[in-house]
Amino acid sequence: MPKARYFINPKQRRIIMANNNTVKLIGFLGAETKVIESESKTFAILRLATADSYKDKETEEWKDKATIWHDVILFSPALIEEAKAYEKGARLEINGSLNYRDFKVLEDGKEFTKREASIIAYKVKQAPPKKEQASA
Repeated sequence: MPKARYFINPKQRRIIMANNNTVKLIGFLGAETKVIESESKTFAILRLATADSYKDKETEEWKDKATIWHDVILFSPALIEEAKAYEKGARLEINGSLNYRDFKVLEDGKEFTKREASIIAYKVKQAPPKKEQASA
């Protein structure tokens, strides 16, 4: 596993970690923010939907690809409070890092290990409205 690299920002005189695992995701909020409180932590989960589009060469029409759902996890209390204000359907920009979690499932009497990806967010903001694709 690669070591984290650190450098000093001379203007602010503080150590900053170089983060190579960075994700920027723009999509639509699929449900209200879900806040989960346990004995040790409070965190929130956002469900973000994305769909890419392409221009059909024959018909010259824009077509949407399948919708992909992303799990976004927030640990920062300030981010959690901010995320509570967003309503279902809001277009959001998420900055964070990709995280994987292994879990076990039982299917037909056999145990399998599956892996799920999620984004640990460190920044959430309202994204500008989606531009309409030009018809030409």
